[in-house]
Amino acid sequence: MGCIVNLNGAAAASLRLPTPTEGDKKERGFCCFPRRHRRHHQFRPPPVPTATNSRSHSLTVTNEALNVMISGAPASGKGTQCHLIADKYGLVHIAAGDLLRAEIATGSENGKRAKQYMEQGQLVPDEIVVMMVKDRLLKPDSKERGWLLDGYPRSLSQATALKGFGFEPHTFLLLEVSEDVLVERVVGRRLDPVKLRLNTHHQNVESVLALYEDITVKINGNVSKEEVFAQIDSVLTSLVEQRKAASGSVAA
Repeated sequence: MGCIVNLNGAAAASLRLPTPTEGDKKERGFCCFPRRHRRHHQFRPPPVPTATNSRSHSLTVTNEALNVMISGAPASGKGTQCHLIADKYGLVHIAAGDLLRAEIATGSENGKRAKQYMEQGQLVPDEIVVMMVKDRLLKPDSKERGWLLDGYPRSLSQATALKGFGFEPHTFLLLEVSEDVLVERVVGRRLDPVKLRLNTHHQNVESVLALYEDITVKINGNVSKEEVFAQIDSVLTSLVEQRKAASGSVAA
């Protein structure tokens, strides 16, 4: 498998672990308005996400750094929310596309390999980008401060690869924005490519969310950026407080 690398956008990546599904063969992406998934949690401040299905899995809270994944469609406002989250909680903001560009710019081994494929007009193999993400998550600042993984993983195979490396989030935030609102936000841009990407998101998102269903929190992204962040802030603040309480009880 390979991934389309766009220097102006996020790079998709996955490790060749599971057998790719039909959805994996399509362009990787998330949908802001996936089909109803009754196991997902709607935002209800201030509780943190917990399992509601028959398996009764719950969020494990420890004294480790906070690790967050966030997903949203184009024009969902995800980038703005990532900056707000990283600023308030001190998390290391990691976006696969930015990471790929940085690796190429610094001339790292993975960056050199990726550049060779790009110069030949070929897809950058998934394992190259997933290794970049893995290496970034292993850096001291990511371990000490926690991380915010922006728009990644985008397929079940990518999520499974990260899980295989031992990387799992404490919460998975899904920004949901109606298509009408998204279209309004991209006035002046070409809408057809946007709708095509949304359709791709819609086809692929369920497989990704299936792996994180117990910790997924849906955020209403139809409101102002301040209101969106208020929802996210409530979830993360509650999670931090819960983790501190757990850490204190262990110390006692």
